[in-house]
Amino acid sequence: MRRPSPAVLALLVALSACDWVKVERTPSQFYSQRDPARVDQRDDSRELRARVRNFADELARGRRDRALTALNPSEGVLVIGAEEGSGVARIGVAGLARALDNAAVPTPTVARTPDLRVEVGLRESTGWFSAPIQFMTPLDSGAPPQWLRVSGVFAQQKGEWKLVEIHLSRPWAAPDTTRADTARRDTVARSPSSPSAGATAPPSPSSPERE
Repeated sequence: MRRPSPAVLALLVALSACDWVKVERTPSQFYSQRDPARVDQRDDSRELRARVRNFADELARGRRDRALTALNPSEGVLVIGAEEGSGVARIGVAGLARALDNAAVPTPTVARTPDLRVEVGLRESTGWFSAPIQFMTPLDSGAPPQWLRVSGVFAQQKGEWKLVEIHLSRPWAAPDTTRADTARRDTVARSPSSPSAGATAPPSPSSPERE
């Protein structure tokens, strides 16, 4: 009987060894390195989220200047204040400072952002945010929580995020406060006829008299 050649034996040994080879899943970080724009997008989103959270915390402590520093506004930032009936926009850091003073946020309080949303454009230099901020007073004060809705736009300028536009407003109805900070869209339905506690409902129109 003819014996198999050494080459054939080596091939058979190699094939049998393949059954013992374990194939590992490629780690996710290798895929991320192929698309660094997505990594930068996540990092930028975290930075903007931290800036908004720090802004709310410093404002609740009565530290307006530190709140301004957290947002890092540009010199020509466009500001729309929270004054009722005023549609006049302000320009600049000084205008933002006056708008925050006019918002009359109670201090010292504890700030919460129950529905903070932050988005950063992929491969772009623009980010935007929206956050209803709840300022909770001490329990023994008996005062209801106060709300301030803040939204704005950030832009990359010389390698850093700068606030270029901000809008401050007082919501008619208090946003949902049952969830922790999240970037997801608020899906809780609210009835306009039953506003949440601590918020002032808009006046309802008078019903016509029956003849």
